[in-house]
Amino acid sequence: MTEVNKQRFYKKLAVTGLAFTLVGAGTLGLHSLNFTGEPTVASAAAETYTTTANLNIRSGPSTSNAIIATVKQGMQLTVVGQAASGWLKVSYQGKTGYVSSEYVKKSASSTTKTYVTTANLNIRSGPSTSSAIVVTVKQGTQLTSTEQAANGWLKVSYQGKTGYVSTQYVKESTGSSEPAPAPAASVYVATANLNVRTTASTSGAVMATLKAGTQLDVTAKAANGWLKITYQGKAGYVSGQYVRALAGMKVVSNPESIQVVVNKQNKLPENYVPKDLVYTTIPFTFKEQTEKKKMRSEAAAAIAQLFAGAKKQGVTLLGVSAYRSHATQSVLFSSYVQRDGYDKAATYSALPGTSEHETGLGIDVTKGDGTCAAQDCFGGTKEATWLDAHAAEYGFIIRYPKGKEAVTGYKYEPWHLRYVGKPVAQAIKSKGITLEEYYGIK
Repeated sequence: MTEVNKQRFYKKLAVTGLAFTLVGAGTLGLHSLNFTGEPTVASAAAETYTTTANLNIRSGPSTSNAIIATVKQGMQLTVVGQAASGWLKVSYQGKTGYVSSEYVKKSASSTTKTYVTTANLNIRSGPSTSSAIVVTVKQGTQLTSTEQAANGWLKVSYQGKTGYVSTQYVKESTGSSEPAPAPAASVYVATANLNVRTTASTSGAVMATLKAGTQLDVTAKAANGWLKITYQGKAGYVSGQYVRALAGMKVVSNPESIQVVVNKQNKLPENYVPKDLVYTTIPFTFKEQTEKKKMRSEAAAAIAQLFAGAKKQGVTLLGVSAYRSHATQSVLFSSYVQRDGYDKAATYSALPGTSEHETGLGIDVTKGDGTCAAQDCFGGTKEATWLDAHAAEYGFIIRYPKGKEAVTGYKYEPWHLRYVGKPVAQAIKSKGITLEEYYGIK
């Protein structure tokens, strides 16, 4: 193309109001043109973002679009444009796709400063006490800030969220002499059915009785081994004899991710419910149309394909239990504690909020005759053998494999399938590892 033709080409675009972005050679089918030295919209507007969770890059701005690639938390992406409904158009390793803006943040510039909170502090949605509280952090928490806001407020980033804090309650970190951030608050859980009383004594009136496995909001220690808690907005007391602190428990920031890791150290947000639950089309060991037949839409489609593929190879499967609500998991775990005690129950059942069934991505299956459902006798059957060999072809893994109890925290469950998508499932299968080991987390 001559310089004259080039100028005509750009003028025509300007007149018609068209804007274009070139990301990699040939994106618009114009790879035969030489635009060297000509600035493009992409080069002028591109910004670097960092993923705040393991994240799918999709072919369009929707979870219904195909996954182009999956990138790990902390990876940098080049954002080249905004898309509808909170999605961003990105460039990654020569590919163009879309990611949810919920799980990325602008990469910090060289002017980023680290601050430490000097008191328990509200992070708000705007630079004012009249703005909504985004999250409350404890004294000693580290926050990063890239800019000042008006009236003594700082714009800060914390665990992938952006908000504002008053400068009155933070101080700039000065390096190694600065105290370390406060450790993550422990999650407390009832290890038996437990009375909440009005005073720190069995003589206090019973305000409520909580089921084993219920998480407690402990606010202070009281005398004689009692703990002060908040329950339904009221202060009450429980015996510390029936309470356990689960140090290091974290709430996952990406519950909607297909690859979310939920285990004994990583829990779902309180009363989380997946947004895209649908009834599966596979046969179950029961006829009733209950929540146990539901999965997230992508996983539901994949399990139907897995069942069909097994059938073609002479293997018949039945579903046993898929989705469980938080309330259902609470009742189930409590019943196991009543039967076997807390410690034993925790080896095969999950605390409410830490069950994969609550994600809508897990399902227990069994043989076509319904026997050995969620029982050790399922291991070694032709159905279990087929699943171990072929589940990854459909995007599923055996979530709790044999010999990995120390990693997963659960005994071997050859019947428990977890949907993670084909690329991740096949990588996990080929390496003989767990989901935790794949992402290098606990």
